[in-house]
Amino acid sequence: MITQRLAEAAKSTHNYFIHINEKAAEEVEMLKRIGRCGKLCGVLLVVKDNIEVAGMPITNGAPYMQRMAEKTAPVVSTFLAEGAVVLGKTNMHELGLGVTNVNPHFGPTRNPHDPDYITGGSSGGSAGAVAAGFADLGIGTDTGGSVRIPAALCGVVGYKPPRDKISMEGIMPLAPTLDHVGFITKTVKDMINILTAVRLIHRVEPPKKFRFAILMGLAENSRHVEKAFWKAVNVLEAIGGSRDDLFLNGYRYSAARSAILLSEAAAEYYHLLRGVGDLMGRDVATLLTTGVALPAVAYITAQKVRRELTDFFGVVFKKYDVVVSPTTAIEAVPIEEVDHLAVRQQLLAYTELFNLTGHPAISIPAPTSGLPVGLQIAARDEEMLMAVAKAYEDEL
Repeated sequence: MITQRLAEAAKSTHNYFIHINEKAAEEVEMLKRIGRCGKLCGVLLVVKDNIEVAGMPITNGAPYMQRMAEKTAPVVSTFLAEGAVVLGKTNMHELGLGVTNVNPHFGPTRNPHDPDYITGGSSGGSAGAVAAGFADLGIGTDTGGSVRIPAALCGVVGYKPPRDKISMEGIMPLAPTLDHVGFITKTVKDMINILTAVRLIHRVEPPKKFRFAILMGLAENSRHVEKAFWKAVNVLEAIGGSRDDLFLNGYRYSAARSAILLSEAAAEYYHLLRGVGDLMGRDVATLLTTGVALPAVAYITAQKVRRELTDFFGVVFKKYDVVVSPTTAIEAVPIEEVDHLAVRQQLLAYTELFNLTGHPAISIPAPTSGLPVGLQIAARDEEMLMAVAKAYEDEL
């Protein structure tokens, strides 16, 4: 089975992989022989290529950064210790600084539902590989929605744990204030089973009743997204949820996240911008240049706004168990349309809030025909988040 999935991944023309581990099947057999195949024996991982796996190359989506990793990031080691193996390193938006996964160096990752459309990013290779059935678990990073956005557009589950829950050691940073590790699986059930096996979450009990708020006013949703989202809301009500609307002016918070992201990314990669800026994709070079030009007052003010938003949601989560929204305001767009300026903000409008606050958030498929749509659920804690997500999936 592993050999077959390995062969299919190698033949794929969707650009999900930057490096494939051709010894994955052998590694599983070796673990079995020495009696070290644990709870995740034979589970196939794909790892975003800004995360270190010893003995494999790491590029951060940029060939000018390529090197051979000498260590394995602790988050990856957690799964390897239970018998999982790495199938490969996955394509990403260059430096993680984008949400489309149209990479000028390694090619665009292509949506498994229609190869002419984007996967979303910047963990698009991991989401695509899981959606295509090559891997059981994708490991990525999420700085403004980079796990949840591609999960939504590819029709799988993307989970961002709370800030500081998972170590960022061995992972190339983008914006340390906002960076999170995240996970991608086919289903909520798979997510719970895999994360429980490595003790990253505890047993989940379905809620009998819960209160949820619908985030309103952040973006104008496409008709396709709007229709799927309200079907998902009906499912939440069917499993015991009672709802209210919560209106939020997202512009101020979006501007704050952008200021933090661009300032910190520019600080991380200024040396590259000066040294090899001519090798960078136009979008990445432009964003880094913008970050260099931002005044200190913009960054300091943005951090104040971030704390205000965190306090606001602290109050919200005393009244509501979860907050829900579409994951993205639009479905996947054709690859040739990603330069349209509106696309970036339409993909980020709902997800970026919870990188500012650090609350756990998950994207799960909403009922739809045609291109996938994601339902985002955020909560005060992981137990409630997973309980509602699991009950929703079971009802579907």
